[in-house]
Parts: sequence; structure tokens; C-alpha cells
Amino acid sequence: MKKHWAFRVWDFIAAIYFVSGILWVPILLSGEGTDSAINMILMALIAFVPSMMGILFTYLVKESQERRDFWRRNYHWPDAKPPLIIAGLLILPALNISAYILSCTFSGQPISMEYARQLVTSIPILLQFLVVEITFGAISEELGWRGYLLGEMQNRWNALHSALVLGVFWGLWHTPTFIVPGLAQHEMNGIFSPAYWSFVLTAVMISVLQTWLFNNTERSTLVAGIIMHFLANASLVMMAGIFDKYSMPEVYWWVSILLYCLATAFIVILFGPKTLARKLPWLKQQDKARSTTLQMSSTLNES
Repeated sequence: MKKHWAFRVWDFIAAIYFVSGILWVPILLSGEGTDSAINMILMALIAFVPSMMGILFTYLVKESQERRDFWRRNYHWPDAKPPLIIAGLLILPALNISAYILSCTFSGQPISMEYARQLVTSIPILLQFLVVEITFGAISEELGWRGYLLGEMQNRWNALHSALVLGVFWGLWHTPTFIVPGLAQHEMNGIFSPAYWSFVLTAVMISVLQTWLFNNTERSTLVAGIIMHFLANASLVMMAGIFDKYSMPEVYWWVSILLYCLATAFIVILFGPKTLARKLPWLKQQDKARSTTLQMSSTLNES
């Protein structure tokens, strides 16, 4: 069983990029985008690569108790104070909606909630929305990024450092979606557009905000990962649509960066970059266990 930190973190990230890259090649070479059924199947598989790697590495590097904790955090509701959980879950939709309203106001574009109205009036569209956003948008990724990787990074780095590095790799991992016709990211004006850089930078800020809620909810993958991710995606979809129907005012990407930076700076200043939390009993337990292990190892070496 390999336990070296570099294997736990860097090999994990490399594995996600490697497997995802192999699956992206035939999609990009086909040039058919979402019009191809095979491409859609491959993209569905790609969506699950982070979570599948999270499960795989959990069983490669963790002991049985840590494996049970991994699964518990995916479904267990934390004991954190309800106001904090509510604030954490509402912060991303609030930022997205505020950025949308402001960008529509600045650009003179009418505020449209057409897709949201379709969700209310059409059961098939509602089911598609729930399946895509919960399964392929949140669960497919969060068992890896937050469920596995974030905790491993915080074993060596502080919370802010971990969140920023994770956010960069998380945002860049979505790069191929800006090349594939029919996907929402492609409709944002494609790769290396202002929307692309805004997407990546926003992912970094979201990573910090998710780490803040993660550390304040006993490392809850359910709350700070799956639900938080779903609500962020859902708020964008309800305003801008989905797949090739996606549309946002151009100024949105600049407004969203500004709002996300302000919110992130506020959280970092209020809670501190070291832990992004008031108390971290779970981290203290890890430190205590690690100290005990080192002491036992030292004793054995002396004997």
C-alpha cells in the first residue's frame, strides 16, 4: 500500500488528466460534438473520472477506517450549525444570480428565466435537468476533488494553499469542453476567450469557498461538495439554459470574477487562510494520530 504524499496527490491529479485525455481524443478528432451518440457516452464517462479516481485512490492509500470515513462523508449530514450550512449553500447561487442581474442591467439585456419556466412546466425537461446536474455535474466529480484530494492536500498545506492549487487543476480540467460544439462551455465563445479565463478563475474562487464550508462541516463531501456544486450549476442553468441553448451577456464574465473575488477575500479575512474555519477538531485528531505514529516509530528504532 503506497502512502507517500506525492503519490496521494500528484499521481492522483495525473491519473485524472491522463484518463480524461485518452477519452477526449476520439471526441475532439470526430468534430461531431454532441451530435454523436458515442461522443455523448464518452463525455459521460469523462464526467465520472474524478470521482472514480477518488474511490480508487481511497482504496489504494487509506486504511479501512479512513475508507469508511470517505463513504460516510458522502451521505452523512454534518453537525455544523444550520446558519453556517445555509450560508455556505446559498453563497454560490447568490453570487451567480447577482452577477447575472448586474450584467443584464449593464448590457441592457432583458433578464430571462426561460429555462427556469420550462423546468416548472415540463416534467421531461425537469428530469433531464436533475439527472444531468446532480449525477453528471456534482456526484461525478466531487468524490474525487473534495471527497479525496482536498483532505490529502491539507495534510501538508494550509487550507487556502490547498484550495487554490486544487481550483487551478479543477478549472483547467474542463478545458476540452470549450472546444466541443454543443456543450455549454463552447457556447461561451470557446477556448481562451474571456469567458474561458473567467470560468477557470471562478473555479479557483469556488474552490476556496467550498474548502471553507468543507472545513466547517466536518469535511462533508455531501454538503461542501455535491450539494454546493449542484446549486452553483443549477443557478447558472436556470438563468442561461443548458447545452447549445446556453447564453450569457458578455459582461457577465467580468462581473462574476469581481463578485467572486470580493466574496472569497471576505471569507479568507474573516476565517483566516490557515484553516478557513474557527475550529478543526478532525484536523487536530489527524495531527495527534500522526504524532503518535511518529513516536511509536521512534521507539521501535531505538529498541
